[in-house]
Amino acid sequence: MPFQLEVNEKTCDDNEVPKYQNNYRMEPRHPFKIDLVDKIVKSVMNNRLDEILYDDAEVTKLCGDLASEIRRRVKKLNFDRHKIVVIVTIIEKTSQSFETTVGFLWDTEKDNYSVFSFEGRTFHAECCVFGLNYE
Repeated sequence: MPFQLEVNEKTCDDNEVPKYQNNYRMEPRHPFKIDLVDKIVKSVMNNRLDEILYDDAEVTKLCGDLASEIRRRVKKLNFDRHKIVVIVTIIEKTSQSFETTVGFLWDTEKDNYSVFSFEGRTFHAECCVFGLNYE
């Protein structure tokens, strides 16, 4: 099958203005708002953990359920250009201390987080919600 190439000569006008300009947004339209996230986290943690006693067989599922519910409700706030990361930790009170460390790259202007601690009779619970900007 023969191949034909057509060549058209078109002159460019040096005074011609481009018809399209870059319209790429760098900033989110709905930034991550801590006060709204704090209300959700506080509400979910207080409602779900108020009368719970620590049970090591149930606590793993409970952490996952809490994280899923919080993430679902935060996503409904429609923070565009943000990935939502939720970490829920529950430990039994047995006269010990604990320390939690999370590390990753951070944009100080666009990324933010919310932390909430809940003290039950037999356990301590902590929830961290991170809103991480992505492009």
